[in-house]
Amino acid sequence: MPTVTFGHTGHSVQLSSGGSLIDLEDAGQSEVPFGCRSAACGTCAIDVTSGMNNLSPKNEEEIDLLDTLDMDGDKRRLACQCSVYGDITIIPVN
Repeated sequence: MPTVTFGHTGHSVQLSSGGSLIDLEDAGQSEVPFGCRSAACGTCAIDVTSGMNNLSPKNEEEIDLLDTLDMDGDKRRLACQCSVYGDITIIPVN
């Protein structure tokens, strides 16, 4: 089971392989704020400090919104669009 570590606090939680970061929010274990949950608001923007290769690839909606919000970058993702396949460390942007 992949481990998701929150970089600001060091708190870690486990998530089923292929599970979504939204699953952590639904279980009350996330430090990431979620808004629309559909790549429309940017509330759940995160920086991935390690394990980017353990996340699902960016889809078109995520790429477009990050570009529109001028939040694109190599480490930036929208947590609502991420499935996790290995250990990651993330920091919420908002």
